[in-house]
Amino acid sequence: MRTTITAFTMLAVAGTGMAHEGDVGLVIIDGRIVTGIVEDGPGGEFVIPGERVFAAEMFDFAGDIYADEPGLFAEAGTFPDSQLGFDFASPVQRWDGSTFVSATQTYTLEFGPLSATSPAAGSAPGFGISVGPAGFDEHYDFFLNDPEPGVYLLAIDLWSDDSTIAGADTTYLVFDWEAAPGEHDRAIEYVEDVIIPAPASLAILGLGGAFAARRRR
Repeated sequence: MRTTITAFTMLAVAGTGMAHEGDVGLVIIDGRIVTGIVEDGPGGEFVIPGERVFAAEMFDFAGDIYADEPGLFAEAGTFPDSQLGFDFASPVQRWDGSTFVSATQTYTLEFGPLSATSPAAGSAPGFGISVGPAGFDEHYDFFLNDPEPGVYLLAIDLWSDDSTIAGADTTYLVFDWEAAPGEHDRAIEYVEDVIIPAPASLAILGLGGAFAARRRR
């Protein structure tokens, strides 16, 4: 278990303007989890479905390279009482300035006492958290292991243990930790302009699946 992230720390991170920025919004369409962006409206936050790529910045917190974004958000009435979970779809990939390549780094995701680390090869199980019809805005703690400055791509598969709800298409998280100026944007543009129009390239990256994306700015 890592250093406990206190309420004070969470407020400090929120004060950077990162809170809710790029959260993974969740809706159920035709019995399947669909991800999207979270927007503010007159009645509160709501989800616009269709987004599958989310970006976040990481911070050095007590020696750990850490982020609590993106979170998971769903409006009231979206999910029944159930477990919402994730699995790692592939190993972490690192941006080399022109493409994503295999990385020696891994990510550990924590939620309270729960913890899972991304695999060195193939896919790997994550864990589930309890959700219900009241809606939720939950945030994992993301830790980059063996960190080096750069941009990292983490692919996860979201699922529900409710038998009536199918899992989402793979969700892609693009993290920046002290990369050179502009590299985060260039990496996301690569995902948008190369990986999306050319799904065959995903086999080379070891990511699997196709996705459509638009970065929140």
